[in-house]
Amino acid sequence: MKRLVVAPHMDDESMGCGGLMAKYPDECVVVTVTDSGPVRAEEHDRAMAVLGVTDTRNLGFEDGVTGQHMTELVGALDAVMGEVRPDELYLPFPSLHQDHIAVYEAGMRSSRVSMSAEHWFPPSVLVYDIAAYDVNLYPSDLRWNVFEDLTEEQVTKKALACTAYQSEIPTDIHPINSVKQLAAAAGLVRLMAYAEQYALVRQVRR
Repeated sequence: MKRLVVAPHMDDESMGCGGLMAKYPDECVVVTVTDSGPVRAEEHDRAMAVLGVTDTRNLGFEDGVTGQHMTELVGALDAVMGEVRPDELYLPFPSLHQDHIAVYEAGMRSSRVSMSAEHWFPPSVLVYDIAAYDVNLYPSDLRWNVFEDLTEEQVTKKALACTAYQSEIPTDIHPINSVKQLAAAAGLVRLMAYAEQYALVRQVRR
C-alpha cells in the first residue's frame, strides 16, 4: 500500500493525517506544496521524525498564491503521482484558506483519467480534515464518511508532531493544541477511542 499525503503547508499534513502517518509510516509519502522558510522546514523535519515518515518532498511554490500557478501545480503533482503511484491519495478539505482550495483543486485535476498512458490514476482519493478552518467559501458534497481507528500511542505521536510547529501556534486555545480531544470526539461516537475523519471522493476496488 502506498499513501500519498499532499499538504498545502508544512503542518497541514500532521493536523490532517498525523494519526494515519503514525499508523503506517512506511507506507506514507508526504508532499508539501509551499516553501514557508527554514524555520518551518526544521519544524517539519521534527514532526516527520516523530511520526516515523522518511519519504517527504517539497514542491517549492510561494506561500499564499498557489492558485495563481494552477497549471504548474497540476503538472508538479502529476509528476509526483507518476513517480510514487499511490494506491491512496489524500488531499486537504477546500475550506477557507486560498492555498487549501488551490491544492485540493489541483489534486483533483491530477487524479483525472488521462489520455496519456504514463499518467497515474489513483484508485482511492480521500479528503482530510484540518480543524483550524471551520468556514467554507463554496459548497461541496464532501462528507466525513471514513474514520481511521487510532491507538493512544498513534494519537499521541500526532499531537507531538503538531506541537513541533511552534511557529504556527498562536494561542494555548487552538485546534493544533487539541489533537487528542478532537480525535476522541471523532472516535467515541463511532465506538473507537480515537479516530481521524476523511471524506471519500473515489474508491476503485479490484
